[in-house]
Amino acid sequence: MNKKNEPYLVGTRGSELALKQTKKVVRLLEEKTDASYKIKTLDTIGDKETWKSIEEIEGDGVFTRELDEALINEAIDLAVHSAKDVPTDMRKEIELSAIVEREYPNDVLVGKELEDLKENAVIGTGSPRRQEQLLRARSDLKVKKIRGNIGTRISKINEEVDAVILAEAGLQRLGLEEKITQRLPIKDFLPAPGQGALAVTSRTRDNELNKKIEKVNYSKTRAEVTAERAAMNEFGLGCTIPVGAKGKVNNGKLLFMVEHVEKKKRVSIEGSIEEAEKLGRKAAKKIIGG
Repeated sequence: MNKKNEPYLVGTRGSELALKQTKKVVRLLEEKTDASYKIKTLDTIGDKETWKSIEEIEGDGVFTRELDEALINEAIDLAVHSAKDVPTDMRKEIELSAIVEREYPNDVLVGKELEDLKENAVIGTGSPRRQEQLLRARSDLKVKKIRGNIGTRISKINEEVDAVILAEAGLQRLGLEEKITQRLPIKDFLPAPGQGALAVTSRTRDNELNKKIEKVNYSKTRAEVTAERAAMNEFGLGCTIPVGAKGKVNNGKLLFMVEHVEKKKRVSIEGSIEEAEKLGRKAAKKIIGG
């Protein structure tokens, strides 16, 4: 628990990307609130058990559960996550207190462009969604499951794979945008729910801190991510299932699209920003019921 005149402790994973993302959020908090913040790193099971696929690691919140425990036990005061890593079924003691403005939601290829890959080329990705989308675009491609940080995955190009598919946001935040070979179109490669957005979580009961955190919340991105997470919650699925979703606020309206890639079902829907959760659930139900 934060004591008077002491900085709030901000929990994060210890990877280079996680630290870059957390420092960005801390800068925003320092600009918009009358408080100071100190970063504290923790290892998550997803970081420690890198020899396993995400599917093989038991339980939800592969990259968040240790940070959740630290929040509940008051070892930290708030935590910063990639929004796509935050489970849709959150513990009641923790709330999603802010979503900052999203950047770069696309998936990208590093190595070669899709059209230039030779027949039966090998693409590295640990995501079932990306695998399904790649094979839909090029049924001849081979997919090799890889995990690890961005640098590790890029290092496998020309050694184990011909190209890798990654989130553009991570490359941009690490200053590695020159590595991007091709930005994949969202209409064909619908991203993971929350991809490109950063989320701040905190204890539900910490009203004073939560009011401060709200100041970095970006309402448009919040509405988009709310719809995306609501759709996933309706499916009752985790990040290992091939579902893509993307909301877009435009002219005061929320345009939302969700796709179950494996089932080859996609739904587009439009409504008010205030109906974000309802829209996400409605779109998912159309796929489930259709």
